[in-house]
Amino acid sequence: DHNWDINDAKVVCRQLACGAALSVPDKAWFGEGSRPIWLDEVNCTGTEAALTECRARLWGDHNCTHEEDASVVCSEHSQLRLVNSRSHCTGRVEVFHNQQWGTVCDKNWDLRDAGVVCRQLGCRTALSAPGRAQFGQGSDPIWL
Repeated sequence: DHNWDINDAKVVCRQLACGAALSVPDKAWFGEGSRPIWLDEVNCTGTEAALTECRARLWGDHNCTHEEDASVVCSEHSQLRLVNSRSHCTGRVEVFHNQQWGTVCDKNWDLRDAGVVCRQLGCRTALSAPGRAQFGQGSDPIWL
């Protein structure tokens, strides 16, 4: 998160259509990534449409570790998320309804359903659709 600030967050939130940037927690606030670090020393003005339009070091050139992975909090959160996993592309499916997160029953849940969730979250192809609360039972309402 070298030089990562609210202007960079504004661009991320705009690019993801997630509302306004509220804060930029530091030091891998939401957990450390495990994939390659592609951007470092990002310096947006806050008006760009995408991070690729911002000034930064050369693509893939960095001098940081995943302990410095950038974080952003936007005003509008997704209506769908995966929880209880280290990856945002793996976990228990939860949906946001009536101002509350809730779970999805796994009855008749299959790889096609998992594929829809993966596409909506910008993840790659669904590899499995485990049931029986493999990622823990939710305590909130069962919405679907």
